[in-house]
Amino acid sequence: MIASAPLDPASPGPVRPRLGNGRETALQSRHRPVTRLLIIGYPVPASPAEAVQRAALQAAGREVEIERWERKPHQLSEALGAVVHPDVMGAMIGSPHKEKAASLIGLLSDEARASGAVNVAVNQDGRLHGYNTDVAGVRAGLESILPEATARWPRQAVLLGAGGGARAVVSVLLESGFGRIAVFNRHLHRAEAVVAHFDRAARETDLRALPWHETIIEAELSKARLLVNASGVGADTDASPIPAALLPDELYVLDLVLNRAETPLMREAAARDGIVANGQGSFLVAQAAAFELWTGEEARADVMRTALASHLGMPEKAIAVVGD
Repeated sequence: MIASAPLDPASPGPVRPRLGNGRETALQSRHRPVTRLLIIGYPVPASPAEAVQRAALQAAGREVEIERWERKPHQLSEALGAVVHPDVMGAMIGSPHKEKAASLIGLLSDEARASGAVNVAVNQDGRLHGYNTDVAGVRAGLESILPEATARWPRQAVLLGAGGGARAVVSVLLESGFGRIAVFNRHLHRAEAVVAHFDRAARETDLRALPWHETIIEAELSKARLLVNASGVGADTDASPIPAALLPDELYVLDLVLNRAETPLMREAAARDGIVANGQGSFLVAQAAAFELWTGEEARADVMRTALASHLGMPEKAIAVVGD
């Protein structure tokens, strides 16, 4: 269990935007308690999550200071302890801390416990609660491309990646009754760690960690109708994690890349009559769920979508949402 700890005054590079309606005087503002929201990761660049949460908080008329806390893994426990502070509403947990945070926070939601990853920490009544809203985001993303009736969903899937997002994917696929899930990662031991975590939950599922080799990937794709890319490949380069020649026809593809309307993987799968989606809809659902956990209010979806478009430098109509 994380104990209460003082906020770290030496936090590097805090970002503290005032999010009020501008009607208070400077004196009134000085005496009004300001709520803080921390972003804990390593590194912690300006992110889409920060942008959409700032916009949603401002739209709700909430005065909140957002602080980026860059912390190495051995500093995570102390940083989480600082979240249990009267003027902190909670924290976003970023890479590479999502899995370790789940082992440090004593009160976990069902989704956080099942996935073994936490992306949202909430300071509630002086106790730290851990949640995984990525699970809700992935579920919504899959629902946007798969048949409306869950009974018609495919039962075999290929998953690329082994981070916190991949764990959310496995959680959703297991709860949806998939019979076989093949997990690929460039570093096989990381895929094996994901499979080991879900060992008990996957007793009725053939969940396997496999070497990232084109021949093996092609063999798995020949049996699976669903491909989820949680590897990050395709985010920063115009490259697909899988050669086009390996993709079968009529494949369902959820590519969790956020900063592109269409990735090479999506384009190549769509050319083979596949049904595809990027990660933007999943992201917005996950962020809306996080906002509600921190504030108890519904986030304005239009505000979040506009903020994401602005941060990514895209026209708003290019931002995918669930239901598009």
